[in-house]
Amino acid sequence: MDGIPLIMKYTLPAEELYKPFWEGLKRGEILGTRCKKCGTLYFPPQKDCPKCMASDMEWMDIGKVGEVMTYSIVLQKPQGFENFSDYTIGIVRTEKGIDLMCWVIGTPKVGAKVFLTSDGQRVLCKVRS
Repeated sequence: MDGIPLIMKYTLPAEELYKPFWEGLKRGEILGTRCKKCGTLYFPPQKDCPKCMASDMEWMDIGKVGEVMTYSIVLQKPQGFENFSDYTIGIVRTEKGIDLMCWVIGTPKVGAKVFLTSDGQRVLCKVRS
C-alpha cells in the first residue's frame, strides 16, 4: 500500500536576517553569530543571545576543521530526500567548540578529523584522510 505524500512548505520571515549565513554557504564558509556582550558563539546563528539577553550580535566564521562526535547513516529518507542515495549525517565539534550537524562526505569514524565546507545549500564535512 502506498502512502499519500505530505508536502509542507514554510516561509521564514527572517530571510533577510540570515542573508549573511546563506551567502556564506555559497562561498563555502560556515557562519555563526557571537554575542558582543558575553562572547558566546552560536550555530545556527541567533538574532539575540539567550545567555545574557543582549541583541548585539556579530557574524563570524566558525572554522574549517572539526571532529566527528557521532554519526548516522540515513537509509529511510525524509520527505524531499527520497531521490537521494543513502547518506550520512554527523554531529561535528568545530575547532572553536561549536557542535553542528552536517552531511558527512567519506567514511566517518568517531573522532575522525573533518574539513568543513558547503555545497552552497548545506554544511558538509569531508573526512580527512
